[in-house]
Amino acid sequence: MVLLSDEKGVERYYQQPLAKQFYTNLPEYDDVDIKVRFPIRSSYWFQGDPLPTYNSTQNLDFLHLALREIVRALGFHSSWGTWFKDQTIIVPRPLCDDGNGECSIKGRKVHKKWIGFREYIFDKYLMNLYTGEMLTDKTKDLNKFFETKNIKGRIRNLEKEFKTSTQYNIAKEMYELSTTNSTIGFFSWNDTDYKDILVLLTNISPFNDDVNLKFVDDILYYNTSDFLMRYRLPFGEILQNEIINGGNYDNSTNSTDSILYGSIGPKLMRVFETIGYATIDKPIVDYKPTIPPPLPPFTESNSLGNSLYSLSSITFYQICLLLITVVYEIYLLKL
Repeated sequence: MVLLSDEKGVERYYQQPLAKQFYTNLPEYDDVDIKVRFPIRSSYWFQGDPLPTYNSTQNLDFLHLALREIVRALGFHSSWGTWFKDQTIIVPRPLCDDGNGECSIKGRKVHKKWIGFREYIFDKYLMNLYTGEMLTDKTKDLNKFFETKNIKGRIRNLEKEFKTSTQYNIAKEMYELSTTNSTIGFFSWNDTDYKDILVLLTNISPFNDDVNLKFVDDILYYNTSDFLMRYRLPFGEILQNEIINGGNYDNSTNSTDSILYGSIGPKLMRVFETIGYATIDKPIVDYKPTIPPPLPPFTESNSLGNSLYSLSSITFYQICLLLITVVYEIYLLKL
């Protein structure tokens, strides 16, 4: 993930493959763009194997699984989740600073401060289908919490303070919304009607960080051209048949092997176009995020009223050494 700023100066995380559409080389980049691990199982179906029995629980087209995971890694992913121990609320990804930039959210390091919640670029375009409100407005309201707070230390300190705030109710509201069927959708760049919006999966309760808002509605997109990002994997069905059943959206065939291409449906294609990928239908990306300025130097509070955990061990050692020196000087004067 790479933090970039939009035209309004709002920082969001971009997946590395997406960030490379705008900047070919940034120091945050890893050596590879996508890392995926698949469980070893004997029931994968590969092209050339005997066709699986319809609706069999023993065969899963590996191509479907691999393609779906690549789509997620390209940017079809929300940051809204249960980042705290309190599993009744959801917030976007918390952001902390340890003086060297971003720091580990769950790390045990106490020399850090919390500076906000950050969406993924996917979240910028999520809409409450009941009210028409964009969920990014909720993130803006949540971040008001940090305007009057100076929270340092582990994430449990952030959670403790957050639970006493007015923003806590927003996080509970978002939990309820994200576990209610057909409540949230992705509003793409050329959607003109509610029926155009890609409806996300929100009927799983309790909220599952790997499922809710990470897939499309299972029932709504069954046997449609936007079948690929359904949560339920199509055991006993091969990708080619899914394309046929969905209408062969791409309507193209490789003449040499008669393979259909159409697993990326029209609504999913618009998602890619909206977050920043160029496609045949939209070859020009009409915006470019900017690289945010570096975080200001991390300085500990000079107030002795703060808890000792807010001081690094080095700073605390220096203070003790200074006090010992002063006491010693006073002792010498008295002699």
